[in-house]
Amino acid sequence: MAAYYEINQAEAQVVQARLWYNPSITWNQEAYNTEQNKYLQARNQYEMQINQTISIAGKHTNTVKLARVNLELNKVQFMDVMRSLLYDLGNNYNNLAALEAKEKLYTEVLTSYQKLITASQKELEVGAISVTEDLRIKSEYIGVKAQALDNSNQKEQYLSQLRTLLHYPKDTLVQVAQKMPLYDNSLVLDSLIQRALHSRPDLKVSRLFQEYQQQNLRLQRSLAVPDVTIGYDYDKGGNYIRNYSGLVLQMPLPLFNRNQGSIKEAQFNIKQSQLQSDYLKINITNQVISSFNQYKRNYDGLSSYSDDYLNSLNQLNRNTNTYFQKRDISLLEFVDYQRIYISTNIQLIELRQQFLNSVNNLNFSVGETIIEY
Repeated sequence: MAAYYEINQAEAQVVQARLWYNPSITWNQEAYNTEQNKYLQARNQYEMQINQTISIAGKHTNTVKLARVNLELNKVQFMDVMRSLLYDLGNNYNNLAALEAKEKLYTEVLTSYQKLITASQKELEVGAISVTEDLRIKSEYIGVKAQALDNSNQKEQYLSQLRTLLHYPKDTLVQVAQKMPLYDNSLVLDSLIQRALHSRPDLKVSRLFQEYQQQNLRLQRSLAVPDVTIGYDYDKGGNYIRNYSGLVLQMPLPLFNRNQGSIKEAQFNIKQSQLQSDYLKINITNQVISSFNQYKRNYDGLSSYSDDYLNSLNQLNRNTNTYFQKRDISLLEFVDYQRIYISTNIQLIELRQQFLNSVNNLNFSVGETIIEY
């Protein structure tokens, strides 16, 4: 909303640029009459002038055109601000969703450890397990709990940022989830680059800024020609005849100041804006290439986690507690299985997060919604 008001400000500048100069009026009267020893006797002598300054050489037209280009510039800049906000919102959402998934994983593992600790305490009382084994289980539980606490703190930070971006009240509860989009293998890099060069708002801003500088050069050249002031002069008794009426024509002589410096500055601004636009095109091209390659690589990494592999891992985790309580596996094997289960799922969650961020980054770099998610 704050950026949107800049459009309103630019519209007001267009209104202001279209306005003409106000006419001016000059009043000159007798202040003191030495012969009559009287003050402020306007009936003896006064003079009145009415003047109107007129812009020539297209100054007024060029000023209006410059304001209109500035208005279009602000509109496109607002689009770029919205694009950046949506990008931040997407990344924030993806990161928060990953932390939510990790929180569910830690809750599951901690619940399993709590049940095991309760059972182990009873076995310790009857001497079925050693104190060392009991301490080892509790130590692993504390380690996972510390990871869960760090994850929860990160979640609060991203949740705070999400409330700020969406302007939600402080007590708003937000539920997010990692929703994976289908991989689009029909995307062609050259086509994405062309779409980015056509639709990126920041590149449109750069083009409009060049147009703005070119229009500014035309305005500066027109400002080298002085304005003309035309007026009417009435003098009651101070001229060669009483009740004198005269025509006033006034214009500064452009001997020293012909706006040379501002014209040169405008010319250099055009060259600078051209170089900036060329650099931006190169930068946009490389951004699209990078985001497209990340999108493909992240999907390839995610493809390694097949459904059969994940189902087998979950089944193994469900049986781990039973195997350990029956002493089919040792404590070290149990701890090793738990760590593998946690690390594998965290890797999967983070790969999904990276893939979703790469989708968001690809949409951002192209300037359009290429992939819905």
